[in-house]
Amino acid sequence: MSTRSLAGLLAVALVALATGFVLADQVRTQLLTPSNQVGRYQALVRSVQDLEATNADHRRQIAGLRGQIDELEADAAARSATTQSLRSQLTDLRAHAGLIAVHGPGVEVLLRNGVPSSGASNPSGYLVNFQDVQDVVNLLFAQGAEAIAVNGRRITPLTGFSGTEGQILIDQGPPLTSPIKIDAVGDRNRMAAALDDGSKLPGVRAREVQFQLHLTFEGMPDISLPAYDSSLQIPHVSAS
Repeated sequence: MSTRSLAGLLAVALVALATGFVLADQVRTQLLTPSNQVGRYQALVRSVQDLEATNADHRRQIAGLRGQIDELEADAAARSATTQSLRSQLTDLRAHAGLIAVHGPGVEVLLRNGVPSSGASNPSGYLVNFQDVQDVVNLLFAQGAEAIAVNGRRITPLTGFSGTEGQILIDQGPPLTSPIKIDAVGDRNRMAAALDDGSKLPGVRAREVQFQLHLTFEGMPDISLPAYDSSLQIPHVSAS
């Protein structure tokens, strides 16, 4: 065989070999592609499943947190309502105890000494005494007074009245003498009606006739009462 023929056969063999490699690669690519697509799809499915599981877990956590928030908000609202109620009760107690100044509509009562009577069985009956003041204060409280002051001194549930002829002592304060001014904040119509009732305050009413003891009152649109003064130093009311 000639050299040219041998070269031609070798060229044909090389071409055939190259063609075989190309065909084999194409076949291998065509065979592998479906497998890779399945693998990618399965990986994508797993990713979606993992993401859904994670989202479900997050939703459960969010639901739990919302429940805790609702409980905390409800507890805070209850505490706020309770705190407000306690504050309101404390304010009422402080006012009832005379520890805070108050003002509002009410009545002003004035007690003045009467005229001595030589033939009276009770010579000092014309003088305003501590029982008169105590009776008026008790009547006003019974008729809805929210706060009372006597000659500018705030009356509290613990206030004590005492005295001798013509002198009135409130707690340990200085002695008071006529005229005595009693200011009361509250339902002024109800208090005024009670003060105008002749069946009330019988001791005072009897001495009004016998000694011309004076009990007058006036409804007021706004009366200011001070807080309780623990110094016990209170001014006297000057006669008018």
